[in-house]
Order: sequence, then structure tokens, then C-alpha cells
Amino acid sequence: MTELAAISDLPGQPAVYALYGGRGRGLHVAYVGSARDLRARVTQHLIRRDSSITTGVTVAMLNADHVTQVRWWEHPSFSDETHLLAAELIAFAIREPALRSRGQPQEQARQLASDPAFAATMRQLFAGEATGRMTLPTLQD
Repeated sequence: MTELAAISDLPGQPAVYALYGGRGRGLHVAYVGSARDLRARVTQHLIRRDSSITTGVTVAMLNADHVTQVRWWEHPSFSDETHLLAAELIAFAIREPALRSRGQPQEQARQLASDPAFAATMRQLFAGEATGRMTLPTLQD
């Protein structure tokens, strides 16, 4: 697993990611999403704070001040948006986040997520170790 220290070090490529809250045994998945550019999306959530999940546009809101870690998973098929969105659906089931992105996934992504071979590959990916991790410093640190 790649361990990074700064958002600017995140890869600018497609990934499924999880934002975590808490520390140690209290670490929990707060949010799962997908991004065509991981660095830009995490910047949108944690620096600019203008994503729908951080601005309160949705029913539930993510407090970026409580995010302690970002983990992400990469796969060659994620360069195709349908594959990326289908993978995100499977990540929801595996990682069980408190909050999820998007209300309605596209039909093609739902169909691909139900394909047994694709689903098995993605379940194995998300059940395993993340491609990378970035731990955010807090005032307690």
C-alpha cells in the first residue's frame, strides 16, 4: 500500500475512494465515492469544500473537519466510466459507508455491477488492501 502525506501527492487518475473518520479501533468509513481524478475530487471535498456532500445540498452531510484518512483503490478498468461507477456500487456493499455518493447510478453501471465475473473481481479488490492511504493530521496530532 502506498502511504502519502499530502493531497497534492494523490494520483490524478480514476479511483474508488473511501473517506474515514475516527482513529484506531474507532476508525469507520464515512463516505465512499468514485472519481475520474482522485486528487481533484479529494481537493473538492477537503480543501475547497464545495462538493454536494460537504455543502449540505444533500440530506446528509460530510463534515470534512472529521475526515482522518483517505483510502483508494485503482484498477485498469476504471478508465472506463461505466466500470468505475459499477465498481463504486460494489464498494458500497463491501465497505458499508455511512454516506454514499449519487442517488441513481446509470443503468449500464447497474448491469455491469450485477455481472458475476465483474462483481467477483471488484469484491476481491475492495475486500483487500487499498492501493493507497493518506492519513490527515488533526489538532490532536
